[in-house]
Formats: sequence, structure tokens, C-alpha cells
Amino acid sequence: MQHDVALTRHGISLVPLSPAHAGPLFDFVDSDMWSGMAAEQPLSAAELAELFASRLEDPATIPFAVVEQRTGALLGTTSLCDYSPREQRLEIGGTFYGRPFWGSHVNPAAKQLLLAYAFDVLAVHRVGFRCDARNKRSASAIQRLGASYEGTLRGHRFAPDGSRCDTAVFSILQDEWPQARESLLARLAPFEVQDNRCAYVAEPTPTEQTA
Repeated sequence: MQHDVALTRHGISLVPLSPAHAGPLFDFVDSDMWSGMAAEQPLSAAELAELFASRLEDPATIPFAVVEQRTGALLGTTSLCDYSPREQRLEIGGTFYGRPFWGSHVNPAAKQLLLAYAFDVLAVHRVGFRCDARNKRSASAIQRLGASYEGTLRGHRFAPDGSRCDTAVFSILQDEWPQARESLLARLAPFEVQDNRCAYVAEPTPTEQTA
């Protein structure tokens, strides 16, 4: 959906996504990076702009561009999606970052901002995450956010190569958020002083890619 939400902390900002972001973000896209995504790989900046436009047209999706707070440089994109106010639930997905930012604190910082907005502002009960069950890097990154593994949906969807793939499902519930929040903030504490410096300092483990 179209929105005006902007979130900032830990040297990064989440700003409303626009099709205009597609040009510079398309430079990050390649087949290896896109493997494991649910969305079909865009083959041009115009196709990526169409994907972003579809997210803006979806009333259940709140999409963001992830930017470096000091310079405004684009780092990637992420979204709150499948938002159901009535059921008080949503998922975090539509995420990818440029390779230079993999293994940095950018992904957990972005997820901390999204989780805080979801639980503390939208007052949801459940935040879900999904990834290709074969993507161990993504699964590990999701669990490090404090999410619990719920199970695997077998043969859940088609992969970009036409094969069927399983989807691993994770979640954080409202009463689990305070502990997850404290853990995330402790993990990100070293980057609070980096707000006027560099937004993408290395972390020990890489970030996930989901779409």
C-alpha cells in the first residue's frame, strides 16, 4: 500500500518504497542472489519497478527501501506483508540486500525496526517469516531474530527454476516480543554509536533473502 511511514535507528532508515528505487536496486540482482525467492526474478529495472508497484497496490503490504541514514545510499528492500488488522497478524518478507551488505548488521537492524513497528504501533499478535526450506542462511538469520520454527510446508510453491520447493515457517508472538526485542537491541548496541558513520559493519553471520 502507499504509506508515509519512515523508521530510523542503528545507522539505517526504512523509507516508503517507490518504483523509482528499482533502477539502483536492480544493480544488486543476479540469479545466485535471487535463488530461493518466491517472486520471479526481474530481468530488468523496469520489471523490478513493476514488482515494487504491485507491492504498493497491495493493501496488505507496507513496503520499504532500506537506506544508509547518513548518505541515503540504497542498501536493499523489505516489507510488512499479509497484514490483517482483524486477525492482528502480518509477515515480514520481500527482503533483499546488495551483496556488500550481507553479513552486516543491516538486516537485523531493519528487522528490529519492523518488529517494533508491528508490535508496538500496529499492535499485532503474530509476526511470521517464511523462507525456502533449502536456504539455511535465511533460516538461521530468522531464528537469530528470536523467531520460533513452526514447521515446513511441503511442496508449497514453485521455485523460479520451475521445481517445487518446501517453505519453512517461523514466527514471533506478542508475548515473546519483549525478550526478542531485548536480545536484538543488545546485539545492535555496538552500532548505536555508528549512526553518523558507517551503516554496514560486519556481523558474524549473513542476512537472509526472502521475497
